[in-house]
Amino acid sequence: MVPQRMEPSGALVPIAAIEKETGLTKEVVRKWETRYGFPCPVRDESGNRLYPAEQVDRLRLIRRLIGAGLRPGKVVALDMESLERMVWESSPSMSSQPTDFSQRVLDTVLQHDIPRLKELFKQQWGRDGLTDFIGKTLSEMTLFIGEAWLRGDIRMFEEHIYTEAVLDVLHDAIRTVSGSSGWPRVLMSTAPGEIHTIGLLMAEAMLSMEGASCIRLGAQIPMAELVAAINGCQVDIVGLSFSIAYPARNATQFLNTLRSRIEPSTEIWVGGLGVTRLKPMAGVRYLNDLDDVGPALDVWRRAHKSQAPVSYVETRPSRIA
Repeated sequence: MVPQRMEPSGALVPIAAIEKETGLTKEVVRKWETRYGFPCPVRDESGNRLYPAEQVDRLRLIRRLIGAGLRPGKVVALDMESLERMVWESSPSMSSQPTDFSQRVLDTVLQHDIPRLKELFKQQWGRDGLTDFIGKTLSEMTLFIGEAWLRGDIRMFEEHIYTEAVLDVLHDAIRTVSGSSGWPRVLMSTAPGEIHTIGLLMAEAMLSMEGASCIRLGAQIPMAELVAAINGCQVDIVGLSFSIAYPARNATQFLNTLRSRIEPSTEIWVGGLGVTRLKPMAGVRYLNDLDDVGPALDVWRRAHKSQAPVSYVETRPSRIA
């Protein structure tokens, strides 16, 4: 479909900003325009594509549904009402009422008060204790903020304000609990195309509190570099995170390839909301919740206790009993 030049009302988003606003690349959006007749951009005086705000909102919801495993052909042409219903049905938590803390955080994000936002997190950390703050409060809060963005209640830059504040707090938490003699050694990363790192840092904090030694590579590490790091750092476990927006097919392919390229003795542990859409895979452990981290480490240590370093046995004998 050829975009029509017209004078629409309301805010318009240029194609260069589509990826930041929706998480979809401009190449994908152009392909859908041709194949499905949506979106239907208008043109500015220079002929550049501009997208009405309501179309951007639809694209956000479409991205969420595709991340949940639906094919573009099933959802791209749907109207807003149908998309909202499908997203609601796929996210039961969206029907729950926000907590007082969630509402305070959302209000602070909308006020763009970053110092206050960090202070709210640290105060709640003090009330909850670090384990509950990361494993429960922060998990629920991050999902709540993500849903607010999907509904259009907050802008992309406001979601980024929240994300950066959370990352700062998580870095502080990891520095608080990390030690030099931890065991096992866990390499933390995400696959190419997976830009979300909050879940990865939350898992790193939980692993560190349980006495593991974590090596953080960051996001979107190419397969060859990830394999080289696994071998070079002599890690025991590879920890990966997949968000709900990451295509399940891509995650499965990546995990299959990684499993075939590293030693069978090196375990692969995978967490994040995207795990719920993956089928069981030999040689890959799925952690459906951060509360699974401690028990999984206990099982691993019992199976490998003869390999425990002396420094670990001396400082934490109860962890491998």
